[in-house]
Amino acid sequence: MSPKRSQLVKLVVMVKRKKGMSFEEFDKYWTEKHGPLLCSLPIFKEKTIKYNQMHLDVSKMREYGTENGFPIFKDFDGMLEVYARSYQDFEAVFASDDYKNIIIPDEEKFTDREGIRMFFVQDEVHFDINDPSDSSTPA
Repeated sequence: MSPKRSQLVKLVVMVKRKKGMSFEEFDKYWTEKHGPLLCSLPIFKEKTIKYNQMHLDVSKMREYGTENGFPIFKDFDGMLEVYARSYQDFEAVFASDDYKNIIIPDEEKFTDREGIRMFFVQDEVHFDINDPSDSSTPA
């Protein structure tokens, strides 16, 4: 299979919890409050395609890292992906009054906004077991 670059734009965000908040409190708030709040915004539903939170499995990270000699990554508490059709769609979300007046104040309740890192990327798929045209996939 030759690599396929996605036409979608993806925002990858590495999230850091607010100082003084336990990992469990952070994880619960992000799942039960913030995610649903963000996904309820009309501008977010209109301009994005997919929102995916990635929750850390801290015990597995410790186990795997110890067994395989990898350092444990302690700088972030979660990651997320948001897909959109264009950079302009992301700009529309970030410029919206709802994002500024609802989402940013909510983020400040559970994240260290200065510690967050974000990247705009395009996926380049080299292998996909679910793609029938991928000749490198075992039959």
